[in-house]
Amino acid sequence: MKRQHVVSDFFPEAEAMRTAYDGKVKNAYRQTVHWQYFCEPQMYTYLRTVPQQVFPEALWARFDQHLKQWCIDHVGLIPTGAPNLHLMVNGCTLGLHTDFHNGTCGFVYSLTRWQTRKFSGGETLLMRDGVPSYKKHHVQGEVLYELVPAQFNQLLLFDDRIVHGTPTIEGSMDPLEGRIALVGHLRATSPVVTGPLDAAAARKMVFEFHRSLAEPVGPFKEVQGVMSFRMAVTADGSVESVDVLTDNFVTVQSGYEANDEVAAARALVLDAAAGLRFPGARGPSKVIAAVLLPLPDLRPIEISIPHAGRPARLQESLKAQLKEGEALGFRIDVQGDSFAVREPLAGTIRIESNRIVASFDPPMWVPSQREQFQAGLSEKLGMLARYGG
Repeated sequence: MKRQHVVSDFFPEAEAMRTAYDGKVKNAYRQTVHWQYFCEPQMYTYLRTVPQQVFPEALWARFDQHLKQWCIDHVGLIPTGAPNLHLMVNGCTLGLHTDFHNGTCGFVYSLTRWQTRKFSGGETLLMRDGVPSYKKHHVQGEVLYELVPAQFNQLLLFDDRIVHGTPTIEGSMDPLEGRIALVGHLRATSPVVTGPLDAAAARKMVFEFHRSLAEPVGPFKEVQGVMSFRMAVTADGSVESVDVLTDNFVTVQSGYEANDEVAAARALVLDAAAGLRFPGARGPSKVIAAVLLPLPDLRPIEISIPHAGRPARLQESLKAQLKEGEALGFRIDVQGDSFAVREPLAGTIRIESNRIVASFDPPMWVPSQREQFQAGLSEKLGMLARYGG
């Protein structure tokens, strides 16, 4: 994936999801969905809710797993928690904006009956690269932007840096006749290993790889973006091949147009990845990793919160909080007195006698995304320390 990508017929149970939605909203007197009316005047107007309000638990779990696995396998990124379910009816709109601080890619999964719709508008509008020249262009319409229809069972992914929006819906107020879509974001996670290769050892190698890039990529100050790739690792630890999954390296000046500086930075990263040597294992493995340019803070995330509570009680409270936090992207395993976190980053959270300690891999995220994660987790653990024990 580069700038954008469309997947048709994405989920085999799309009809079941649409049927579940219709069943929830078709009878106004029995509807139990709690919608948030999200209105920022002159910018956003739409209704949204969490998907668990609408879809049966088992069906939602299958979609969530399908989305996550597809994204890992095909773009090397993961969803940042559960998406929102958007409903747009007459008068609803999404003004032009970017989501640079929310993720690497945005996605829109449509449950809209697009072919039989009774409204106009509702496409995803993606601004084109570059500045039109008055010498070449009569500047209007799709010289400036592209409109992507929200076809039923379609997954659209696009670079979150692209200015985008949704033209105003003009049509029915009936929630059965609106634009219905799951909307969210993707970003890099810790290295993902499949096969017998030791995951912790592989992650350590990738982190050293990131650090080793600091000096070589230094001259490419104008190149920015994320590259994710899948490395085929042989049993002896050598890298047999490197397949690029996402590559949105650009410069401000060139955008996605061909650029020598981008090409050189891309080649440098791929050559360095191809030269990695992992520990030996019982057989071949796959490792998915990502590189953000400019390179971000490569220090692990470390959080320490003092507490005066009972560790056993804090342990149970933290377990409940993190379970709730799965909607925000946390996936955890309980390991004795600590919690092993798999997503959105690999790490651990443990309750000690007088403090709560969290440690996570350095993320391939822009600084604002790292700061947001740290602040949110610090707040959650701080509240646990004050009230959970």
